[in-house]
Amino acid sequence: MPSLLDLLTPVLLHVDAEGRVSAADEPSRIWLAGQDPSDRSLATLCGASDPRELLAATGPWRALALPDGGQLVSGTGWQGSDAIAGLLAKTSLQDKQALFNVLPAATVEELAARMLQPKAYRESTILFIDAVQFSRLAARVDPVSCLKQLDFYFSLFDQITAAFAVEKVKTTGDAYMAVAGVPHRRAAHAVDATLAALRVARAIAARPGPVVDEWEWSFRVGLHSGPCISGVLGARRQVFDLWGDTVSVAAQVQRIGRPDTVAVSGATVELIGGFFDIGFDGTTVIHHTGEVSVHVVKGIRPELLADAEEGIVNTEFCRRYEAVFGETCPEAAWRPQAASAALFGAL
Repeated sequence: MPSLLDLLTPVLLHVDAEGRVSAADEPSRIWLAGQDPSDRSLATLCGASDPRELLAATGPWRALALPDGGQLVSGTGWQGSDAIAGLLAKTSLQDKQALFNVLPAATVEELAARMLQPKAYRESTILFIDAVQFSRLAARVDPVSCLKQLDFYFSLFDQITAAFAVEKVKTTGDAYMAVAGVPHRRAAHAVDATLAALRVARAIAARPGPVVDEWEWSFRVGLHSGPCISGVLGARRQVFDLWGDTVSVAAQVQRIGRPDTVAVSGATVELIGGFFDIGFDGTTVIHHTGEVSVHVVKGIRPELLADAEEGIVNTEFCRRYEAVFGETCPEAAWRPQAASAALFGAL
């Protein structure tokens, strides 16, 4: 994620005795040209109605008196929308959302019009993780302790999903939603999401979190693959979200799944069958969609494992992954150090 400093640019302005503003160098000229004509006054740019006020200023804009009665003013300004768009292009959904919440309103409006229009994706895999019987726990345990432990697990899920190029979309109550193949299209979206889901299930089974009221946390994990639409809701505090039957089906697959196992739909099975050991678990009826088969991912195929205990894949898995998808297998799948970092790196 780019830092705020990456979104700023040094600005050097010349202010004459009457308060007229002009650029003092070429980069500043480009920056000034990118400002709305109505926003190029001294008051709007530097917050001063009189150029003499800048000589005693202690804020972000500083002035140096010139022999001609004018001033040389230095400070920083937001980069142009083209530059910011380029920096944001490769950031995650969550990083984009965080940055849009601190950028100037005018910049956000312009970028939203260019970058955040609804987009249709023909292929994606939606991942839902939901705590089992969370309402019962919340009713009997101190709320602060309960939420601290939920935050522990959600932070763990953040690390794992990020390691497999799976984008966190949002959390709602005790439910965690992520997606693979959005906003960066990946042919391996279903395999990536399943690898992340298995690592999540493995981490949960290890019971790494602190114990609250002797409660053993348990989660249902569900995946479904198909088309979806991504976009932004709201005029303020931009929020990314996903829509479509694929989202609804994934949520239903998670709801009927068994605790601490990875449940997937038949659509996902068709995309991951060559990599994972899968068992049929039953069917369910989804509103507007019809009957959807539900399967359990037992694990990675034995012949593709280098370390069954840790769930580390071997070179054959990586070779097959690259041959099928034309992409490199995520390091967290085959490199023990990367796998360990996904679990413990930021905790």
